[in-house]
Amino acid sequence: MSARDRAGSLGRAARWVGLLAVAGNLLGVGFLWNVPSPYRPGDLAAWRGGLLAHPAEAILSATTFTMGLVLIAVFAALLAAAVRAERPGWLLAGAALIAGGALLDAAGTLAPVVVVRFLPGGEGSARVGEALLALTLLLDSMFNVLLGLGLTAVSASLGRSSGWPGWHRALGVVAGLASIPVGLQAFSDAFARMLALTAPLWLAWIAAASLSRLWTGREPPAP
Repeated sequence: MSARDRAGSLGRAARWVGLLAVAGNLLGVGFLWNVPSPYRPGDLAAWRGGLLAHPAEAILSATTFTMGLVLIAVFAALLAAAVRAERPGWLLAGAALIAGGALLDAAGTLAPVVVVRFLPGGEGSARVGEALLALTLLLDSMFNVLLGLGLTAVSASLGRSSGWPGWHRALGVVAGLASIPVGLQAFSDAFARMLALTAPLWLAWIAAASLSRLWTGREPPAP
């Protein structure tokens, strides 16, 4: 198999993995529609109460979030292997930051299942449950920082000669820089609310990359 055929095969795999990653994260958000204060530090008790009131949705959300995050890590690895960048070192570093952040976050997104399914009632359990949700929030905060740094590095690495459109590279930089401050979401509801802006940006970046014709293994167009 030639190098271009190999890159094309990796790219086609990345296309489907990326789209499934986007779907997993969107479903994770959708299942929490009726849960108050999710992923906000200001009222962990309300978040826990909402999960207990909607246990099926809580478990489905945690499961799809976890799957979506693991798929983001796989997508980042395939991206690093398939894309021809002007600055390969920055591409590898950025992809590693994205993948590491996603796997770190995935370790915490199943904590709501523990809260709903395995903790007994009582005041002590409420405190433990809220502590587990706080851990989930902290890991999600780190994900946003690492994702932001990774997206910025990957987008800067591609360059004009990679063939990737300028608007897509710019979107990656904007989404990356906007995601970094969300690392403070564990300490402030104001920063947590920024997810409503930043999450659609980086999900759009992944979706656009997944749907790009450059994944076919063809030579990129002239800059």
